[in-house]
Amino acid sequence: MSFRILGPVGALLLAFCSGFINAQSQVFPPHWFKGLKDTKLELIIYQPQGINESPRIINGEGLKVLESSIAANSDYAYLYLDLAHFQANSFEIQLGTERISYRLKAPSSYAPQPLMPSDALYLITPDRFANGDPKNDEPDGMNEKKYGRKYPFGRHGGDLQGVINQLDYIRDLGFTATWLSPLLTNNEFKESYHGYAITDHYQIDPRFGSNSLYQDYVDQSHQKGMKVIMDVVYNHFGSQHLFHLNPPDSNFFHFKWKGNRSNFRAVTLMDPHASKLDKEQFAQGWFDDHMPDVNQKDPHMARFLIQNSLWWILEYGIDAFRIDTYAYPDQAFMAELARRIKLERPTFFLFGEIWVHFPEIQSYFAGGNPLNPNESGLDAVTDFQFRYALKESLEHGTSWTGGAAKLYYRLAADYLYKDPSRLITFLDNHDEPRVFGELGEDLNKLKVALGVLYTMRGIPCTYYGTEILMKETENHGLIREDFPGGFKGDKLNKFEDKGLSPAEREIKDYLKTLLHWRAQSDAIANGNFLHFIPEDDVYVYFRRSEMETVMVVINTNPQESKTVDLNRFREVWSIMDTGYDIFTGAAAPMDDLNLAPMSIRIFAR
Repeated sequence: MSFRILGPVGALLLAFCSGFINAQSQVFPPHWFKGLKDTKLELIIYQPQGINESPRIINGEGLKVLESSIAANSDYAYLYLDLAHFQANSFEIQLGTERISYRLKAPSSYAPQPLMPSDALYLITPDRFANGDPKNDEPDGMNEKKYGRKYPFGRHGGDLQGVINQLDYIRDLGFTATWLSPLLTNNEFKESYHGYAITDHYQIDPRFGSNSLYQDYVDQSHQKGMKVIMDVVYNHFGSQHLFHLNPPDSNFFHFKWKGNRSNFRAVTLMDPHASKLDKEQFAQGWFDDHMPDVNQKDPHMARFLIQNSLWWILEYGIDAFRIDTYAYPDQAFMAELARRIKLERPTFFLFGEIWVHFPEIQSYFAGGNPLNPNESGLDAVTDFQFRYALKESLEHGTSWTGGAAKLYYRLAADYLYKDPSRLITFLDNHDEPRVFGELGEDLNKLKVALGVLYTMRGIPCTYYGTEILMKETENHGLIREDFPGGFKGDKLNKFEDKGLSPAEREIKDYLKTLLHWRAQSDAIANGNFLHFIPEDDVYVYFRRSEMETVMVVINTNPQESKTVDLNRFREVWSIMDTGYDIFTGAAAPMDDLNLAPMSIRIFAR
């Protein structure tokens, strides 16, 4: 007896209502690649009229069929193949009276360039950055009805062409990689702008552009010496995804938990005392009411997700994945995903979003943690602990564990990581309040925060608009602000210096100087990290390589100047050595240093 959530007529009616209707057969993935180390491939074939017999291969000499079957929902079939001895560039699939041609092609020859401590990442919410092609603002067949900048949670019109147009701006600031929020089709009825509720895993959302335009973005980025990070989501789909509207099998999603959200407690994965209910709700509860939770333990769903990931890497030649909500999917699946990606592209960089509140939880998911039974294979995780601690150090005086001491303790916990130099550090992001607003619009605090971010161990990331003092803190729709000058009708163009206020020009110049200096710093690229216990609101740390030493001195007191006796640091900073201030070029002091309230000094030698 076949499983069917919807009958054929019901499925088509619902698809029509959702803006999606396609009476043609579809094959996932739409094509594949030759010469891979893992030669197995599973095709999921969709035929909305229903499938009456298992698919067969035509003109497939050397092709081994491991499985051919009709899914529980007879609108789908599975065809599991081994391509090890298949030499041709295509074969045909016989599906009833229909014959489908399936193509194999050479993968991109591009070797991914991994993210390094010398890199500086620029995070963009594309819908809010720049509208490079107004013609794609409201394409036909999309469910979202809130178009226009008057809707904080609607579509504003930013797109891929807008990002491409500003690649020189981003590079000239000193950034070496762009990370764009998901660009795949999000044909949801609400909040489709952010990209995290995917409804088509093989197509760029038409409001952002096209697959060919995505290739242009990748190619132009690489030509300018910039790396490309793709934002990927495995925990959930959008509710209007074909697989959710008309699932191949009831096991593709955690339907049991529909209407019940996750408890968002990643600690249940390692808590030896956690209840089974709490563990299940964390892993299977829905992230939002229109984001059905995916069951990665289903072998067909698992293959679909892994193959889709490889497809984007091998088709377009990108450098890295940022993995959304990393802790929520099945962890054995996530480990297998990393293994498969690294098998085909060993230099591809993987970092996971670990939005938690303690270093022992965050570090559990980082690659190389012996306490995690599922070796994640990640190169890095996002360092929320750094963000929280730095913010506290700028808002509170130093105590035994608070203020600057909180940052000290969080960095002391780096023993939990195999390679803390790869952690992704940041001040804010697309989910958190804008740091300038959080810091009370205090320019000195922001300078200290940026100075620490770009001299600290790790791979730093800045959210777009920080350089022009974006400051919203209220909600996601507002903190993902429109970049002035990116949209028709903007009175000011802040992509150009003439459109900046004096304060905006000051912070942009500060950030640009900082980024261009660090790009040439051997201590930043290759050095270790050493710090001294904070005293009297002063925190001092060093970056050291064989070629260079960098000393960073911070006064986190907003009212009082501090005089710092440099003799305390002689084991690192010799009195006989000369150094210079990276901003002014002035010689570094030898004996003591006077620090203004809430300030940072960076010296190199």
